[in-house]
Amino acid sequence: MSRFCLQRLFVAPCLVSLLVSLLASLPARAAEPPARSPGSPVTVMDNQGRVLKTLQEPPSKESLAAKAAEEERQREKAKADAEQARKDRILLDSYTTEAEIDLARNRASHALEQQMEIARSYIASLAKRQAELQKRKAELGAKGLPPAEEQDLDRLQAEMEAQNASLVQKKQDLDRVVARYAADQRRWQEISEKQRLARPSAASAAPAK
Repeated sequence: MSRFCLQRLFVAPCLVSLLVSLLASLPARAAEPPARSPGSPVTVMDNQGRVLKTLQEPPSKESLAAKAAEEERQREKAKADAEQARKDRILLDSYTTEAEIDLARNRASHALEQQMEIARSYIASLAKRQAELQKRKAELGAKGLPPAEEQDLDRLQAEMEAQNASLVQKKQDLDRVVARYAADQRRWQEISEKQRLARPSAASAAPAK
């Protein structure tokens, strides 16, 4: 029994030593480089692991298209900002107070309203003359109106249609004028508020006593 134990004690260290020797003799397995995502730069290194240069992959068609679209968007935004700044300068040069905008709107609206009133009066006179000729035509019956009066009746109908179309156009013009001055007033208020907030208050600007 003691002899068997001595043999086990002798063999075990030998086996361990043999395994260590075998493992040491195996070639070292190089670590696999981490996976590289598409489009990421490629690093070139020498045998000692020093970085020699970095190669950037050419951009894809999708990235080039996205870059071009973004540049175009930036150009359009810059153009729109410049145009808005120009309109703001004109607006501030045109009106110094909000009341001046109301006054200009009222003048423009009143001029169109007067034109519409004149057109309505003219249409009413045409309708009256048309009614007279139609009554006369009905009274004459089969005999009918004289050629000159029949032509006059046709002319009245065409003129009334033209005047009604003009009246509709003037109403649309009036709506646009009111909307434009309302937009100018809102923008004038926005600019004035921004300027007011940008100016330091008198209390904060004054030196403390």
